Amino acid sequence: MAKYKKGLAFSYVQGTKYSRDRPPSDNLGTIPSPERFKTYREAERVQLPEPDFDEVADLWQCLAQRRSERNTTQEPLSLEELAKILWAAQGITAQAGMHLLRTAPSAGALYPFETYVYIDRVEGVSQGIYHFNVGEFTLASLEEGNFNPLITAASLGQPVVRKAAVVLIWTAMMLRCMVKYRERAVRYIGMDLGHVCQNVQLAATALGLGSCPIGAFYDDELNELLALDGEEETVLYMVTVGKL
Repeated sequence: MAKYKKGLAFSYVQGTKYSRDRPPSDNLGTIPSPERFKTYREAERVQLPEPDFDEVADLWQCLAQRRSERNTTQEPLSLEELAKILWAAQGITAQAGMHLLRTAPSAGALYPFETYVYIDRVEGVSQGIYHFNVGEFTLASLEEGNFNPLITAASLGQPVVRKAAVVLIWTAMMLRCMVKYRERAVRYIGMDLGHVCQNVQLAATALGLGSCPIGAFYDDELNELLALDGEEETVLYMVTVGKL
């Protein structure tokens, strides 16, 4: 057997396949069910304005024009633009029983991720790291300050990160998905975040902004920056947004 087939990637795909002849089984034991929303109750909050959708963008043009834009300017975003970007990512659009349905699909409507935002340049908002509270449509201020050098260094020094007005950082909430889907959960978390990031890129295109997905970074440097354990919650994906 080729050596690469013995690696983690091939082993994971093979080990999490569904088969009619072999019911799924594992030795994970009982998996605790975490809260559906992460909140920072003591943090100061920035109320995001309700998005105004009076300006209509053509979906087909947005799909045709969407690109990963790396050369953004130093011009700040408005709070209204940031609100639209975050609504596109995780805006609540309906309720089905206990599930708050959002702008992007999620396996089992579990939404096993959290959104953090590094704000470098947004009008009227202090520079710093924030957590997006989906239910309240607010930003919880976690730490103020210029974290641009740290986030850029953790992202392998990529200039697109240094230039961005904001950086959205998504973490995987492993147990939130594993409680239902067990070992196969990691497949679904990646799919979910792909849907969310595409929403952000289409929204950015509709607003005339530039965005660029980022998958290369030193995981635990970002986990440490966000005060995460890197296990039950760990950074998985990022996207930059800025003016063109």
